[in-house]
Amino acid sequence: MEKRNIVLVEPEKPENTGFIARLAYNYDYNLRVVNPDFNLSEARKTAKNAQEILRNAKIFDKVEDAVEGLEYVVGTKPGRGRKLSGFPARRNTSVMIGRESSGLSNKELQLCDAVVHIHTPGYSSLNQSHAAAILLYGLRSPDEPGLTGKQKDKLEEVAPETVYETLLSANPTEEKVGRIIGELKK
Repeated sequence: MEKRNIVLVEPEKPENTGFIARLAYNYDYNLRVVNPDFNLSEARKTAKNAQEILRNAKIFDKVEDAVEGLEYVVGTKPGRGRKLSGFPARRNTSVMIGRESSGLSNKELQLCDAVVHIHTPGYSSLNQSHAAAILLYGLRSPDEPGLTGKQKDKLEEVAPETVYETLLSANPTEEKVGRIIGELKK
């Protein structure tokens, strides 16, 4: 299984991307960037000790390509999806973070296996790097693995669409998914 990833969609400010590279380094993520509005070398100043993360960042033209091959992708949008505070993270959870100016589009959110939001009592939009810090802390590696890519494919075969979508957004453990697949096949 590939290491978890931060998929950064069309970042506009190199400083935020540098800060996010530091977070990727601290929380053991790779960085995938879709159509940055600048050369990634401009983010070096705020990346500090995470220069290797920036050098190894994969750059993509399309979001669909950036999420290809990832086990479980969680997107974020203010007021949409589940609250981050109660979301059951797994070791194979990657994160998709949208643009500073407009976040993720509905089409991009549909590429995610789940959507979470960071509850704030005031204005709901956060700085991109601040939101990334809260997300990565909230999704830090737990002991339980999540569903595997093979289980995800099998679940899609045997479960009705609404059941499949509901199970993905719940992010059950690998063991629970195995039991669910067994019951659905009966």
